[in-house]
Parts: sequence; structure tokens; C-alpha cells
Amino acid sequence: LYNSVRFSAPSRLHPALRRIPCREPGRSLRMGNHIFKQGDRSSGKSSDEERQRRRRKRDCLDLFSRRRRRGHWMEEEEATPVADGGAMDIGEDEVPATVPQTQRRFNVTQVQTLHYHIPHGYDDSNLEYLGGGSYGNVVKARAVARGDGKILTVAVKKMHHPFGSVNTARRVFREIRLLQLMRHDNVIRALDLYSPDKDFASFGDMYVVTEYAGHSLYEVLKNQRENNVIHLQLEHVKFILYQLLRGLKYIHSANVMHRDLKPSNLSLTSSCDLTVLDFGLARTVEKVPHGMSTYVMTRWYRSPEVIYWKIGSYDKQADVWSVGCIAAEMMINQPLFPGESTNSQYDMITALCGAPDQELLQKIEVNNSGQIRQVIERLSHGRERRDFYAYFRKFNPELTDDAISFLDQMLQLDPERRLTVEQALQHEYLSDYHDTKDEPIVAEPYTLEDNVEYTIQDWKKIIWNEIQNYKGDEGSPPFI
Repeated sequence: LYNSVRFSAPSRLHPALRRIPCREPGRSLRMGNHIFKQGDRSSGKSSDEERQRRRRKRDCLDLFSRRRRRGHWMEEEEATPVADGGAMDIGEDEVPATVPQTQRRFNVTQVQTLHYHIPHGYDDSNLEYLGGGSYGNVVKARAVARGDGKILTVAVKKMHHPFGSVNTARRVFREIRLLQLMRHDNVIRALDLYSPDKDFASFGDMYVVTEYAGHSLYEVLKNQRENNVIHLQLEHVKFILYQLLRGLKYIHSANVMHRDLKPSNLSLTSSCDLTVLDFGLARTVEKVPHGMSTYVMTRWYRSPEVIYWKIGSYDKQADVWSVGCIAAEMMINQPLFPGESTNSQYDMITALCGAPDQELLQKIEVNNSGQIRQVIERLSHGRERRDFYAYFRKFNPELTDDAISFLDQMLQLDPERRLTVEQALQHEYLSDYHDTKDEPIVAEPYTLEDNVEYTIQDWKKIIWNEIQNYKGDEGSPPFI
């Protein structure tokens, strides 16, 4: 998959990195931590109810682990020694103090056709290419945390032309700010921000480092379809959806829309631990939204109001539609609306969900125009909503009434009738896991000031300052 070529001196590894085998450290299931390690934490339930709840979670995870051990998609890596690198100028158990960003040192390593600047303090001897897209390319590496010396498996994202346009620079700013602000078990956060450039005049490259959170849900589902095997049983699906909504509740409480929820932006560990990734298209919600981009989200997971109506003024409910599409895909093991174009996408949606009723058409006309209403009526005239119970049981007869009811209420054309994230968490389908006291939200909504009209040079200066002011925390790699 990749070809690693060294261009500079060997990595200066922290001694802890040289002492352990080259395998990904076991990342504990954070929900599992709550279940098994923090049993004295109050949940508001009786002891018997709590024990039953924990047992259900444990059974779900045990099943997942048993399937993994049978030789399926998440085999443990073979333990191989770490290539010895140059010793750091620190004691064996000492964690180095940080230095200013502009004094950090880097090794240059090629992975596939790209060159990556990897900071000293990281192990760059065996980088693994994870993937890329329009906004960046990601490799997996290892580093040591500055606080307790914990070995971190990290994802290093090299931003692709971060200052190519005003909109790109604005998106980069949003992403790095949100990654610094987010603090939730099911949401990715920044561990490091850096640029190998030594001054603002030469500033052009930048990197964002997060914890490596496992395989993408897209990989898991793709593997299932290609190999005609089911890795995710319905109990796993339920647990995954609970974690996704738990994370999304936190994101929405911060006044943020993700806007790009899809299987490739969700990661799973072998313990079924889910993390929401990639805030490159996220943005805060304004009281009177304006000018929102309509080309967000992979088409298959886009809500109808993003595709056609209320253009420029959709809200957090668009994320809920995406969750519904992801949920259905996991339950029936195939994408729900795999449209090849915008028109075919809408055609698939209305074939299942029916045409907008008169109440929704009136809202469309008020928020847009009579012409938009006429187009919508013409495209979906006479279509009625299918019986979700009959439709989904054709694909998976084992689906429960609660599971199908959950899909039915999330996949509503009218975003005002769609379940909110909070309502989805309270749905009977997720009653085994729902616990309001263990579903945190932010103290107060975020204000990013990201809608100010700046020039590219202005954004570049703002982002440069963000990097220079970034200090990390006890869980971050050291700056050396």
C-alpha cells in the first residue's frame, strides 16, 4: 500500500518507543471504561438495572471480539521489534519539555508520492498510509505522550493546499479550532498542530495530528459486502448508533453541524469503540443562517433539504438524516440511497419516503419560491411513503419493530418532523444504552467567528497564530 523512503537522519525516538514492540496499543473502549472500571459512578438506575445494562454491553463486546478472533477483519498485528533510532537527549524515563513551535525539528519521509514532515519525538520508521481526500492525506505513526509517557498511535494529516482559496482556508480554520475545542469520548480531538515552516513568510504546509481511532466503518461494511460475511451483528449496530448519537449530541450542543457524516468519517476499534472524525466541512449554526454550501456530505447521505429545498438554511437535522442513512446501511448491509446523480438521489429518496405533503410543500415555497415548489412537486408527484416494516424486513427479517421505527422517524422528509438527536437517544430502540447522565454536552455553545470575510492572507495569518499558540496538553506528544 505504501513505500516508505527515508530522506534524513534516523528518528530521535523517546526511549519508551524503543522498548515496545511495533504493534498498536490496545485502546480501551471508553464506554467500556464506564462500564467496567467506573462501576461506582452513579447512573440514576437501581443496582439490578445497572448490572443488567452493563451485562448487555459486555455481551455485545464479547460477541464482537469472538468474531474478530475467528480470523475476520480486525486481526491483531504481529509483534515486531521497533527499529532502533537515535536516542533523545533525555533520561530514560524523562518526558522532554516543550519548545516553541518554530524550534521543533522534523524528519522527512515519503509515503506513496507524498513527503511528510514528521516531528522528532514521533516514530516515523514505519508510517502507514491511511487514505486521503480533497483536503488532506493521512498516515499512521506512533508518538509518546508528554504526561505519562503513554505510547500513542496517531493519525497525521497533511493538509492539501490549505490556502488555495478563501473557502479552503476558512475550512482549515474551522477544523483546527473545533478539533482543539472538542472533548468527548466519541469525538476526535487534536493532539498536535504544526508546520515545518520556520516563519510566516514561508508558511505553506501544515499538519493536524489526532489519535488513531481504528478502522473506518466504511472499510468494515465494504469488507462485509465483498466477502459475504457479517461482522456487525444487530446488537453491534445498536451500540454503534448509540455512540454516534451520543457524540452528535455533544457536537450539536456546541452549536456545530458536522455536515459530512458518512461511514468513512466514523471509526471503530476492535472493541466496537466509535469515534466521529473529520470536521473539515463542519460549521457553527447561526441564528439566521446564510450562504451555506449545498455541496456537502457524500451524496448518498445527504438530506433532501440539502439537495433541493431550503438551500442555504438547513440546520442540524441534516445530520440526523445522515445518521438514518448510516443506520439503514448497517442494518441491511447495503447503501440505502446510492444515487449516481443529484436527480437519481432524490428519486431514490422519494421512492421510499414518498413525495412531500402539502404542509411541507408550503414550507418549501415560503423558504424558497413557488418555482422550487413546482419543481419538487413535478419530480415526486403521486409517490407515497412505503411501509418501512415490510420494506426493510425484505432485506433483513431479523430487524425488530423498534429498529424499523427508529429508521422511520429519522428518515422523515420534513426536518421538523425528524427526530432530534436527543429524541433519537430516548427512542425505545436505544433503551439498553441510553443514560442521560452519561451523555455530556458542552458548557456553552462555541463561537468561532468563522463567517467574517477575510482575505486568504488574513486567514493564513490567523492559522499561523493558531499553530504558534498551540501548546498541547498532558496527552499530547512533546515539542522537541
